[in-house]
Amino acid sequence: MANCSEVLPYTSSLYPEVRDEPSVIALTVIVIILFVLTVLNYAEELWFLCRVYLHGPNRKYVIFILTLFPVISLCCLVGLLIPRSSLIVELIASILRASSLWVIVKIVIGYFGEESKLLAETSDLTFTLQSPPCCCCCVCLKGSPLSSGKLRLVKIFCFQYVVNRPLMVFILILLWTDNRYSDTDEMSPSNPGTYFQILSTISLLFAMWGVIALVRAVDSRLSGNRIRAKFLSVQLMTVFSVAQRALLSFLASRDAIGCVGTHGSMVQAYRYHLVLLVLESFLLSLIARYAFRFQEPPLTYEDTTEKPETKYDNTAFKMDET
Repeated sequence: MANCSEVLPYTSSLYPEVRDEPSVIALTVIVIILFVLTVLNYAEELWFLCRVYLHGPNRKYVIFILTLFPVISLCCLVGLLIPRSSLIVELIASILRASSLWVIVKIVIGYFGEESKLLAETSDLTFTLQSPPCCCCCVCLKGSPLSSGKLRLVKIFCFQYVVNRPLMVFILILLWTDNRYSDTDEMSPSNPGTYFQILSTISLLFAMWGVIALVRAVDSRLSGNRIRAKFLSVQLMTVFSVAQRALLSFLASRDAIGCVGTHGSMVQAYRYHLVLLVLESFLLSLIARYAFRFQEPPLTYEDTTEKPETKYDNTAFKMDET
């Protein structure tokens, strides 16, 4: 492989090089330890949920969110050990990260039992799209009660990202197989990844916009359920995955990140991103532990349905203190 190559290395050339680099070996061991700690934390949370959280309507969504962190960490570890798998692991991570925003919306609805109950319980609350990241300064957007149309708009904002982001990564994989794109290419008009990154960022901003507006609207009803902490763990995971990679790639393109051995600056930026993401996954898994693993207070409201069997069971959310 040429010196300072910007092509992700094969394992056949990567491993002989790192044998003589103790710092790289030590860093890899630290990454593996962080991954194991993330998995152990996840396993204990699953044991807790299976023991005391058997029939809650949000149980499957909670498990999905908690699964996000060890899987992202595993994807990063695979990307470090097998660099040429970068787009495959990014496709898996993109599906999980995009779906997690949709799952947060489902968790909010699940606390009330169904959409009609959510709308009935929040009729006296103010919902406004004057919120970050898109329209925090738009004073023309006045607040009003949450309606079915606005809730549908929030769901559309989230669902479009669930579809768009994995689809864009899949198209990039097709371009990569045809040698028209590389994950370490610099951002430029001739790089098709630049346009996909711009579209993906716009899609993400709309998804974040909708979820933030919904969480802010219902926060007073769900403050005891730590709904902001639940969303924060997912939000930061998505932001770190996207913004951090973009920042490191920009620094590498300006030679702020140097070439190491046969690995060019963009390859090094990609490796630094994966290492940091493993650390961040572990830290965010602790935030998720705080957000989900505790005794949640029951919600009290009148059941608006006529069928007794569909009555919302608040006791399903009672959980032991850690």
